[in-house]
Amino acid sequence: MNRRPDPPLAAAVDAGAIVARARDILAKEAEGMALLGAALDGALAEATGLVLGRVGSGKTGRLVVTGIGKSGHIAAKLASTFSSTGTPSLYLHAAEAAHGDLGMVGGGDVLMAISRSGDSRELYAVVDYCRAEGVPVIAVTMRSDSPLARRAAVVLRLPEVEEVCPNNLAPTTSALITLALGHVLAVLLMERRAFAEKDFAQFHPGGRLGRGLATVRRYIDEFGAGVPSVGPDAPMAEVISAVANGRKGSVVVLDPADGALRGIVTEGDLRRAYGSDMFARTAGDIMTPRPVTIDVDGLIREAVMLMTEKRIANIIVVDGGTVVEILDTKDLMERGFL
Repeated sequence: MNRRPDPPLAAAVDAGAIVARARDILAKEAEGMALLGAALDGALAEATGLVLGRVGSGKTGRLVVTGIGKSGHIAAKLASTFSSTGTPSLYLHAAEAAHGDLGMVGGGDVLMAISRSGDSRELYAVVDYCRAEGVPVIAVTMRSDSPLARRAAVVLRLPEVEEVCPNNLAPTTSALITLALGHVLAVLLMERRAFAEKDFAQFHPGGRLGRGLATVRRYIDEFGAGVPSVGPDAPMAEVISAVANGRKGSVVVLDPADGALRGIVTEGDLRRAYGSDMFARTAGDIMTPRPVTIDVDGLIREAVMLMTEKRIANIIVVDGGTVVEILDTKDLMERGFL
């Protein structure tokens, strides 16, 4: 049997020419971004106020984002961004909308319709339905005289830009500035709602980002295993046993009368206490007083930053005046929080 020759692994290209062309493309897209900044006007404030007045912060409305083609893909991405940053949102496929999905749009919503030309026929039915139902429309388009713009309450006009596509056809620079304008609106809404890290964490419980933004309380609910503790008068044998059995690399020292935190004994403290008189000493003799603590409703990220700043391997979690857990860097690392 004749064997076909293996195809070449890669075409021969001039690396220098490729990099130079890539930089030229990026420079032209940067020009598009600069044009977008120059084109912004009071309509952006109107759009921000319109969404703030109807969507989020206890209101029942949502920001419905729609488009077709590449604009549809951008709409879907922006709907996800809005939803994850405090503006309840959903993506509506413009073509499917005319076949029943218009039922997803409620009277308290705001529609954000994206179309480069403003003449995408798939959007006509969506926009006309919204106008009939009293749903205000924000148009994102390059043409302020387009059918979409004429039907909108607010027009966010995109500047005319030349696509970096060599044929000036494929949505490239225009797609970039459309996405950027959506990000601008999302950030403006976040800032005016004072949307903070803890709010962000509620919508991002998964992945490394979510783990870092998780509250300490959530971590304890999942991984908490009790707090190894001794009293200030505990003999050294008891302290060593508590450190070993607690598997935290440390043990808290609590006042036996009221449970108040008096200090912490770490493996480092034990090493420093090693000597001929070690077993004649107590937990109170070798403990580190005034240990670093974090509130149970703080973020894991804050705990990690404190441990890094203080160069410590353990931090004590308190709920009011009660010690509820010890966080250990080894455990945090094994569980993907560090």
